[in-house]
Amino acid sequence: TARLEAQRKAFDFVGKAMLAAGGVVAAGLILATKRAAEFDQAMSNVQAATHESADNMALLRDAALEAGADTVYSANEAAGAIEELAKAGLSTQSIIGGGLTGALDLAAAGGLGVADAAGIASTTLQQFGLSGDKASHVADVLAAGAGKAMGDVSDLSMALSQSGTVAAQFGLSLEETTGSLAAFASKGLLGSDAGTSFRSMLLRLANPTGEAADKMRELGIQAYDAQGNFVGMTGLAGQLEKGLGKLTQEQRNAALAIIFGQDAIRAANVLYTEGAKGIAKWTQEVDDAGYAGETAAARLDNLNGDLEKLSGAFDTALIT
Repeated sequence: TARLEAQRKAFDFVGKAMLAAGGVVAAGLILATKRAAEFDQAMSNVQAATHESADNMALLRDAALEAGADTVYSANEAAGAIEELAKAGLSTQSIIGGGLTGALDLAAAGGLGVADAAGIASTTLQQFGLSGDKASHVADVLAAGAGKAMGDVSDLSMALSQSGTVAAQFGLSLEETTGSLAAFASKGLLGSDAGTSFRSMLLRLANPTGEAADKMRELGIQAYDAQGNFVGMTGLAGQLEKGLGKLTQEQRNAALAIIFGQDAIRAANVLYTEGAKGIAKWTQEVDDAGYAGETAAARLDNLNGDLEKLSGAFDTALIT
């Protein structure tokens, strides 16, 4: 790219000007060689994960170098993110068309390692059957879900690892799932505990029998509509709010225990407390386009962030 070419020319000029300082130049060459070797190894890992053509590898290499020059992350870290995204099945075009940017924004917004952020974004894409070009949107949703409630992106990731696949099986969108988990987090139900309670709640609704089915009929709670589709978290929260609202606290707790069991009673109680409007609001809150990038920029708007950007640009210059 034009920027990389300009960097090459600039450092070439500086290098020539410093030829007189032979010892300094020698040290610089050793450092540059080390950085270049590390980056080549990282890109070899990408090649091993993707088996991409030479042309596409050149595109991925340029993307990693640009990320190293333009962000707080090094080209090596960007290459690690590319490897994780590729392992998750993202195409080269998806990676350079938003996947890498989304992973880097999520890492900065959530204070995560780049490879970890890429892995979280990739897993979420797979859980909800989303295409690679939705990676930036996934980053926005996850960053908003963590940023607007208690906990962090790691907590939300653990919750999704326990519940995401089942939620998708019930036809829930990423936004409604993340919004529900954010609602749980706002009430102190976080991480894998939140995900386990959420998953258990959904599974209890899959085919209720016996006393649970009787209690649901008594309270007018129907998990599926006339077409056999799950009513969604907003719909379920509304039914719980209506059906349980007329009961005493003792009766309500007993009903929740009968329908959902001990593992899921916490999540179900949050749905009842929030009601349809509350869950709808949380779903809307996490569907916030650009949130990851804006949060990342805010977190890095300081001297340390500037130094990190300078370090990444310097590493890229050494490599090139």
